Amino acid sequence: MWDSLMIIFLQFLSGSMMYSYFIAKLLNIDLTKVRDGNPGAYNLWISTNWKIGILGVLLDYLKGMFPLLWFIKYRDLKDRFIITTAALAGILGHVFSPFLGGKGGKAISVSFGAWTVVTGLQGPLFLGLSMFIFNLTKWHGASPEEDALKVFYGFLCLIPFVTYKVLTGDIYILYFFLVNFIIIIYTHRRELYKVLVSA
Repeated sequence: MWDSLMIIFLQFLSGSMMYSYFIAKLLNIDLTKVRDGNPGAYNLWISTNWKIGILGVLLDYLKGMFPLLWFIKYRDLKDRFIITTAALAGILGHVFSPFLGGKGGKAISVSFGAWTVVTGLQGPLFLGLSMFIFNLTKWHGASPEEDALKVFYGFLCLIPFVTYKVLTGDIYILYFFLVNFIIIIYTHRRELYKVLVSA
């Protein structure tokens, strides 16, 4: 039990490291004052350049994977409930980072990392392709509300994949998907609300 709690805690701690925010601070940029105030990789990208932006995306992606993936590979962690719970803890760490006073980012890149641990490349590829297709509608100059809709629709498109995984025996994928989706809706709640009231 204590080993499981330690893994969950370490993954939360990893997720709470706000790399994009810290990198921006080194460049004298306050991401909380950029665009929608999200201290994540996307605002780092648009406030600096694509090279630094990719670094932020990569670090957020990797923190969604580690140290959980290490425990799976080298400590023979196989309990699907612990794996999915720890993966969710990493996402929650990003959203409610103690390094930012309990605030955080919108958890997109870190979610991709968590999905990689839980499903291999299947989940991230399915989600990424769905979001890319929706992104084709407006590649440049999209508003935060449009971005939120693309993420929302991307997660909706995961439902067939999740259904297939559940029917083939992976019931924990449903738990992981539902909680992750709720987190994504929460982090995009303001933008989604604006879309809803303007519809």
